[in-house]
Amino acid sequence: MKIGSKILAGAAATVVLALVGHAATGENFVSGLEQKAQTELAARGLDGASVSFSRDPLSRSAILDGEVTNDMKQKALAVVMAVPGVSGASWKGKEDAGPVDDADRIAPAADSATPETVANCQKQIDKIIAAKNISFRSGSAYVSPESNRILDELAVALKACGDLSIAVEGHTDDNGDRSVNRVMSQERADRIKAGLIKRGISESQVTAIGYGSERPRAKGSDAAADAKNRRIEFRIGSANGPLEDDAKAQQEK
Repeated sequence: MKIGSKILAGAAATVVLALVGHAATGENFVSGLEQKAQTELAARGLDGASVSFSRDPLSRSAILDGEVTNDMKQKALAVVMAVPGVSGASWKGKEDAGPVDDADRIAPAADSATPETVANCQKQIDKIIAAKNISFRSGSAYVSPESNRILDELAVALKACGDLSIAVEGHTDDNGDRSVNRVMSQERADRIKAGLIKRGISESQVTAIGYGSERPRAKGSDAAADAKNRRIEFRIGSANGPLEDDAKAQQEK
């Protein structure tokens, strides 16, 4: 074989290997998303719901299936959408359907939403939260009058963002029972979601999920770390893109 032919053959083989390697890496990534999503569902008692991702073509958009209530459907969507790397989620049979119940798919955003739009909205929420803390009574989901005023500001800012999706996430420190913390964080996230809806944010835009102490922001169990880990987070996203995770608000446990 001539030198030129050997070079061309070697280059072609390299391209083939690269393509195969890329496909394998992509499929491994999607498989990892699937495993993480299923683990998160099981951890929240939603193991009646199953999740899968297309392999041909590869997709980061999750398809959920299972016999669960409408309320559980919405919670399952929120859990799966919160998994880093997941770009969308819907219930099986609803992907290409016409109008469906809100519980059957994640809150849609306007088609005109761009990464810049999402980022700008996230920055506005960050700005409000950076200066003020959402707080609750100790061991309670009661929202203080001061925190209600913060919700007033947040609602105004979120309305200006248009139809972007809003994930309200509750977090606690690691003091006390883990299951109790998770329940409390869910109740608080639900209360904040209800507060936004009461202020005119569409219910179809907002999801709420409580993580308890599972996702600490700071390491350690001292007062400073506990204060950082007790929080409500707002994550803004579009229907077909990942949620932003930079908006964070501190709250008293």
